[in-house]
Amino acid sequence: MMLNFDRLKLITNPQQWQTAYNEEIQKLDLIYQEEEQLYYKMYIDGKQSNRIDEIAKLKHSLMTDEDLHQTFVNWRTIFIEDHIWKRRLDVFLSKMKQESLFSHPDIVDLQHQLQSMLLESKFTVRGNEYNLGTVHSTIMDHSDRELRRLLFLEAKKVGQNAEELFRTLIQKRNELATEQGYENYYYFKCSIKEINIDSYLKEMDELFQQSNKTFDYWDLMIREKFNWTTIHHFDQYYSTFHFHSINSDAFKSNRMEDVLEDVVQGLGISMKNLPVTIAKLEIPYGGFCVNIHPNDLRLVVNNRESYSLFLSGLHEMGHVLDGHYSSYSYPELYRFYSSISAEAIAELFQTIMTDEEFLKSNFNIDDEMYSQIKEINQLTDIKILRINYFYSLVEYELYINPEQSFQKIADECYVRVFGYEAETFHPAGEMFYIENPAFFQDYNYALAIRDMVREKFDITNLYKEKEVFQQLIRTMIEPNQLYSWHERVEMLCKEPLTFKYIAMKLQNT
Repeated sequence: MMLNFDRLKLITNPQQWQTAYNEEIQKLDLIYQEEEQLYYKMYIDGKQSNRIDEIAKLKHSLMTDEDLHQTFVNWRTIFIEDHIWKRRLDVFLSKMKQESLFSHPDIVDLQHQLQSMLLESKFTVRGNEYNLGTVHSTIMDHSDRELRRLLFLEAKKVGQNAEELFRTLIQKRNELATEQGYENYYYFKCSIKEINIDSYLKEMDELFQQSNKTFDYWDLMIREKFNWTTIHHFDQYYSTFHFHSINSDAFKSNRMEDVLEDVVQGLGISMKNLPVTIAKLEIPYGGFCVNIHPNDLRLVVNNRESYSLFLSGLHEMGHVLDGHYSSYSYPELYRFYSSISAEAIAELFQTIMTDEEFLKSNFNIDDEMYSQIKEINQLTDIKILRINYFYSLVEYELYINPEQSFQKIADECYVRVFGYEAETFHPAGEMFYIENPAFFQDYNYALAIRDMVREKFDITNLYKEKEVFQQLIRTMIEPNQLYSWHERVEMLCKEPLTFKYIAMKLQNT
């Protein structure tokens, strides 16, 4: 069926208009589903379909239709007293604003060039061929520091080669954002997410001041443990997840399906009834989930043998359940979801990797290893918050100062966040900056919500917490964008978003 949003400009009867709107939204969502499937296939097969470009052009034409935009504004005024219809139109108008930039032909072309450049990049180190996906998994988990360094340097070369093209993408995004009245694209994207980025930067600086003693303690412990004088960027993830020598034999990737089945069964869910496909691939980050439809979900994790693999797996299973239990009554509210709310659910699921019963029933670990895992999770909280902030700060500065050397920006941000100079990544070599811009601060908001929920319900994790999970479904997941993420957090936790609980946790670590 062909889209025909134009008819909405001509209908004057409210009931007929609502019927026509619902029909067009259903058709539009089928196009979004197709696009999600094509992107998933691109990662599975490594090939990009021309249909993705066709869909991008179609969406751009729709989302930049000024007459349609005005039609929605007019009907929003008519339905101002109807919460559901007002919210549906608010969300769609916000998506029109976002999509008009994201699917702009120049943006799409630049993104595809960069995606191809990064996905197809390969290099040989010590006689073995690597790509950015295998670099990521190796840097996360390989004990050979010199190998991690060599791979990191090769990945930086990829970034250096892509810098000018990435600069062009950033400049074009900024240009389009300023045309809509925003300082730059980063401010534009955060506005869409209902985030005040200036407040976020201030919150993070205050949070780190409160937790500096804990951070300095762990930094000292890491340097002494590994006999390093400096913790470089390629050391951050490895030293966090491998501070203790957790036996990777206990965390085999072929256990993933069984482990996830235990988790969902503990919440009263049958894995066989979950419409999810699970895959392990060489990807340039820990994992991702594709929510094609509530009854078609794809979970992907980076293929490696390690404790961190299961952290990623549980995180992505949170996204699967969020996507499955979210209401599809209003497809645009399902499709145009809040990434902050989704990440909060995923972070709550990731806490299951701290549960003693879960760990001992699923992995061959003893009391000593469990104690080490608990300590790693304490370290993870203090480190990941800063790593997330580092990535978000680098990206923020890229959009503030796009003419500067990207390497210089990354180096300066590393000093600001971690307190010392070290070898850092090249931003143009990071796929998430290209595919999902202005995203990393969402993880830190999610961590704050995670600890609000744990405080409110007096739990440490979600393992076998059926009642808490049902409350999450009712208040956070099922309503989806019928309410903003701010509203849902306050309804669930009985107070507005606050970083105070995660601050208390970091001070007590």
